[in-house]
Amino acid sequence: MPDQFTLLLEWRRNESAVRGLGKLPHDFYTSTSSYLADLKRSYESDLRENPSGRKGEISRQTYQRASSLARDIVEGRVQKLLTAAFQASIGGARDLPNALAEERAMFDQLLGVLLDHRRAVAPYLEPPAATPAVVPPPTSRSVVAPAAVVAGSGVSGPAAPPTTSTAAPLAYVRILKDGRPIEVGSETIDLRADDIVSLPPETARLLIDAKIAEPVTTHPMRPAT
Repeated sequence: MPDQFTLLLEWRRNESAVRGLGKLPHDFYTSTSSYLADLKRSYESDLRENPSGRKGEISRQTYQRASSLARDIVEGRVQKLLTAAFQASIGGARDLPNALAEERAMFDQLLGVLLDHRRAVAPYLEPPAATPAVVPPPTSRSVVAPAAVVAGSGVSGPAAPPTTSTAAPLAYVRILKDGRPIEVGSETIDLRADDIVSLPPETARLLIDAKIAEPVTTHPMRPAT
C-alpha cells in the first residue's frame, strides 16, 4: 500500500484534473492531520538531538512538502465548494458528489448564508411566489354547444332545461357545407351541411365570412339538444 506522502501526491493530481470534487477517503482530514502531526514531531525531535544532522533536515523537508500537498488539496476543494454553494443559491443543483461529511456541512452553512444575504439585501432577485389559480364559480349556460344541431339531423334528444346566463347572446347560423369540427369553449362542434347551430357571435361571424354558414334571423324550431 502506498505511503501517506505518495497518496497525497496522487490525491492532489486527481483533484486538479477534475472540475468537481475528487474522490477521497472518508477520513482524509483526520488521517492527514495525524500524519502531518507525526512528521512534525519527528523532525523536531531529530533536530533537537542533532541540529546539523541530515536526518532532521530530511524530515523537515518532507513535512513541508507534505503540508504543501495537503494545503493544495484542501484549498482546491474549498474553492469548488464556494462555487457550488453560490450556484445552488441562484437555483442550481444542491447535490455534491464525492463531498466528505465535513465538506457537506460547510456547503450547507455557506448556502444558508448566501440565501439569507440574498433575501435580505436583494429580495427583488427572488422569483415571485406562484399565485394559486382561481377557479371561477360554475355558471349556467343557455346552450350546450355539441348538442346545438337542431335541423337537418335525424338525432333528437331531451330539451335542455331553461337557464339564465350573463354571457353575450348566441347567434344562429345555417351550415352551408360540411367542415372540420370547431372548438367553442371547452366543447367541439361538428359542422354538417344544413344544420342550424347556435354559436358565440364572433365564431358565427367567422363562419359566415368564410362562406361556411349563413345567418339565421329566427330562432330554431326545436330547442338545442
